[in-house]
Amino acid sequence: MSTSTTTAASSTPTFSGQSQFAASLQQVITRAVGIASLPLQTDEVTLNSLDSRHTDLQYLDTDFANIQNSVAAIQTALSSSSLSTSVSDSTVSATVASNASPGSYSIQVENLGSFSTALSNAGSTAVTDPTSQGISSDTSLTLNVGGTLTSITPASTSLDDLATAINTQSDGQVQATVVNVGSTSSPDYRLSLAAGTLGTSSIDLTDSSGTSLIAESNPGSLASYEVAGQTATLTSDTRTVTLAPGLTVNLLSENTSGNPTTVTVSNDPSALASAFSDFAQNYNQAVSDLAQYHGKDGGALEGDSIIGTLTNTLQQLSTYSNGTAASSLANFGITVDDTGVLSIDSATFSSAATTNFANLVSTLGGTSTNGFLFTASNLLNGVEDTTTGSLKLEENTAASEITAQNTTIANEQAKIAQIQTNITAQMVTADAAIASLESQVSYVNGLFYSITGNNNNPNAAAS
Repeated sequence: MSTSTTTAASSTPTFSGQSQFAASLQQVITRAVGIASLPLQTDEVTLNSLDSRHTDLQYLDTDFANIQNSVAAIQTALSSSSLSTSVSDSTVSATVASNASPGSYSIQVENLGSFSTALSNAGSTAVTDPTSQGISSDTSLTLNVGGTLTSITPASTSLDDLATAINTQSDGQVQATVVNVGSTSSPDYRLSLAAGTLGTSSIDLTDSSGTSLIAESNPGSLASYEVAGQTATLTSDTRTVTLAPGLTVNLLSENTSGNPTTVTVSNDPSALASAFSDFAQNYNQAVSDLAQYHGKDGGALEGDSIIGTLTNTLQQLSTYSNGTAASSLANFGITVDDTGVLSIDSATFSSAATTNFANLVSTLGGTSTNGFLFTASNLLNGVEDTTTGSLKLEENTAASEITAQNTTIANEQAKIAQIQTNITAQMVTADAAIASLESQVSYVNGLFYSITGNNNNPNAAAS
C-alpha cells in the first residue's frame, strides 16, 4: 500500500537572477511546473482512493479469515472434544478418545499388582561414597529380567555409574536407584532395582564370571480386574488398561468385593458450544463491518460488488439447512435476529445437543464431507482461497492497481523534474541575456549624459 506523494510544484526552487526581470522569470518557472503537475495531483487523488479501498478490503479479509478459523475450530471440537467421562468412585480414573462410544462401563479392581524388586549385595566393604565406590570391580555385567538378558557396561565401577548405566541401557526393563540401608552416620549404599512392568519376573545382575550381585529378589504380581460383572478375571502387567475402544482407565485402588466402579462416557457439547460462541462473535463482527459500506456514504467500497458477495455469504452461513427442519441450526439455539445478529443460546444448545447429539453431529457433518461444516468451508473458501477467492482477488487487484499507480506517479514526477530543469536552464540563459542588455543600456546612457550634462542622468545617483 502506498502513501501520498508530494508534488513537484511544491518543491520548485527559488530562482535568483541578476536582471530586473528575475521575479518575472521565477513566476514563469512556477507556472510552468504547476501546469505540468496538474496530472500528478489527479494521480495522487486516485492513489489515495486506491489505498483506502485496499485497506478496507484487508479489514474485511481479516473478518472472514477469523470466521474461517472459527469453522475449523468447530470441526476440531466435534472431532476431538465431544465426549466426557465420570466415575462412581476413586478406584480408577478414566481417559476417553474420540473413537469411544457413549455408555456405562463396569470394572472391579481385585488386585493392583506389584513390581518385582531386587537389592544388591554389600560390597567387600560398605559403600559410603557411591560416586567413587561400587559393589563390583567389574564393568561388564549382565542384567536378567525374567529370562531376558541385557549387557550393562557402566562408565566406571562406582555405584552411581552402575545405576545410570542400567537406567539407560536396560530399555525400561528395570528402574535402578541407589539407596542407603545403613544409618546416616554409617551409610551403606546399595543398588535397588524395580521392574518396569507388573508381574512375577525375577531380577538378577551378574558380573562377567557369572557371580550374582543380588542379595535378595522379590517377585511382584500382575494386576487383576473384572469387567461388566463377569466372573472371568483379567490380568495386566500395567495399571493402565483399555476398558473399551477409546476408553482407558488407570487402576488406583482395589474395590470392595461386589462393589464395582461405574465409568460413564457421555456426549459433551461444551467444547462445541464454546467454538460456536467464537464463531458467532466473529460472524457479528463481519456483519457490523460490512454495514458501513451499504448505501450512500459507503466509503471506499461503496457500490462495490464484493460487499454484496460477502453479505450473501454470511446470510447463507447463518440460515444453513440441508432441506429438512430437523437439520436447521435453529434447533440447537443458533439463530439470527432481524438486524442480522447471530446469537447462541447456550442453555438451548447444551440441552438439544445432549438429548440429540447424533442429530447435531449429522447436522454439522464435516468440512470435507457434508453438513453445515462442509457448506461453511466451501462458502468461505469461495471468499478466502488465495488464488480463486473473491475477496482475495479483489485485494490482489487493488494491490496491482496501487503498484501501477505508483509507477505512473514516479514517471510523472520524473517528467516534471525534467521540465523544471529545462525551463530553469532557459530562464537562467534569458536572465543572463537581459542582464547583459541592461548593462549595455546603462553604459550607453552614461556616455550620452556625460556629454550633455549630469542634471538629468538617471545613472547620476549611482555614480
